[in-house]
Amino acid sequence: MARLSFIGICASAFISLVVEAAFNAPPGVDIWCGKAYRPDNASFNPGGWLDAPASSSSPLLNVKIYPRMNIYTADDQSGSIVVDAQISSFHGSPYYNTTGSLQGNGSVQPQPFTTLYLDVSDADSGAALISGANVTINSTGNEFQIPLLNITPRTAPYNITLYGASQDGNQTYTATTQLYRLPARADGGSTVKLDHLYGGLMVQDYLANSSDWSPIFPFSYYISWDWLQTNLSNLDTLKSDGYNIVHIVPGGSTAGEYAFNITLLDQFLDRMDSLGLWLMYDMRWTYQNQSAVAEQVNRIKLRKSLLLWYTGDEPDGNSDPLNATSITYSQIKSLDPYHPVSLCLNCYNFYYSQYTSGTDIVMEDVYPIAVNTSYSTVYETVCNTTYGCCGCDDCNLDSPFRDISDRLDLFPLYDSWLNTNPPKSYWGVPQGFGASQFWTRYPTADEEAVMDILRVNHGAKALVAWDFPTQPDLATVTSALAKIITTDQVTDFVLGTHLVALEARGENGTLANVDATIWVKGGQVLLSVVHLSYEDTPSQVFLSLPVVLSGISKSLWGSGDWTVDSSSMTKAGMSGLEVDLIILDS
Repeated sequence: MARLSFIGICASAFISLVVEAAFNAPPGVDIWCGKAYRPDNASFNPGGWLDAPASSSSPLLNVKIYPRMNIYTADDQSGSIVVDAQISSFHGSPYYNTTGSLQGNGSVQPQPFTTLYLDVSDADSGAALISGANVTINSTGNEFQIPLLNITPRTAPYNITLYGASQDGNQTYTATTQLYRLPARADGGSTVKLDHLYGGLMVQDYLANSSDWSPIFPFSYYISWDWLQTNLSNLDTLKSDGYNIVHIVPGGSTAGEYAFNITLLDQFLDRMDSLGLWLMYDMRWTYQNQSAVAEQVNRIKLRKSLLLWYTGDEPDGNSDPLNATSITYSQIKSLDPYHPVSLCLNCYNFYYSQYTSGTDIVMEDVYPIAVNTSYSTVYETVCNTTYGCCGCDDCNLDSPFRDISDRLDLFPLYDSWLNTNPPKSYWGVPQGFGASQFWTRYPTADEEAVMDILRVNHGAKALVAWDFPTQPDLATVTSALAKIITTDQVTDFVLGTHLVALEARGENGTLANVDATIWVKGGQVLLSVVHLSYEDTPSQVFLSLPVVLSGISKSLWGSGDWTVDSSSMTKAGMSGLEVDLIILDS
């Protein structure tokens, strides 16, 4: 994502943050995603591949606990704890589906182990937070309210422990987490929470001086500082076009270089503060320079409009030192615990665990449009799992859109293998560029809409495309989508409940090129359907939903000409690259 405006992806002159010899490359060999890509270099195993852990021969119960929000503050009088009790083949302690129930005559009646009884306490003081609670075995997302008034605000976390057991007490489980209750801010800067349960960010409307927390779906572009700085009114244009954040691409290009004219930047940040435009602050060129990070964080954290930090831009592609992101993450959190940290990965599977250990939010930038993913037209070499650079790592030429959904499905799968806790959040970086390097043309407006909504269907909690300015037709379609996706009507679904994937069927079976997802909340359903084929589908499209419907409430995008029949929906064919967003009544 962040490299295209400077020098071509994979070019060694571009990789400004890489140490002189990349950690996994033979001397003198340029690499991307750990792979040699120049025709005069041989293929070698790049390493860093994450595999599923060894599977247990018997069931395990993986009990996990985490705070609903990544931070609470002195202003919060209550919070919540989330408990998962999932049957696993990889993680947890042995689970035997039998327990005993004490009868009135003193005997013990065997029965299935279907309920975990639990208590939660502050491990340091021993104070009880949750007592006598229970969750169903093989359930996730069980939320329990806890009081915070007796948890003194401080910057250090509280260690929280869960003790769980079967009804007869013969099977016991322990889980731990950390809970933050920070002092209230008194310096005028913003506070942003990350919702670990649903993956979204929570903000306060500082223009209205509101203390209420609301979810925000960030929708925008990586925006060229060279373009933005030409006119302060560019910010007003972005705001009126429906975008709610600004990710400024810094103009520097060497490690340690401060990338902005600070006086000019302050003028733009002042304007963002007044407009209510949120800032995604990018330290790509300087995130490995601790003094530069400290200077920037201490300056920018005072802003009302700061939403989050951005550190490594494709650190996996660049083969940044494996501990670089985690070192900077710890430094940022020590200076500013009030905002989440993000980074973007470019590779399919290259040291995922190491790079994502330094972030709250994992972004992907799969760019599949108008690119040959099996042969590099730039370096004239093949591209595969151990060699070559084609602009879209390990992507599938035959099904370009599926590379996007596959990547967003892989990230949570990787984190399940790693037993990551608390959960990460995942964001998407759609392709808003073309006609350069590996990509022969820009995406069309229809392709852009497909790439955007497909990401939402697969769990992306924000869309920040590379890059702006872009082609007029792309700016038009993303502006129209932004004005829909960022509304409360949509974010209440996407950031307030879990998605449910649907199988689309036609007259002859499953329609693999129709991607459908629903979110169910408050007596209504948000339905999103994306047709991934360029050709029309003439046959009837059938969707079966796990909820009974009474009708269509509103069509947000697309034709809306679906027919509702109880718990199913049908449509007489779909146009190529059709996208439909519909709110249904249940």
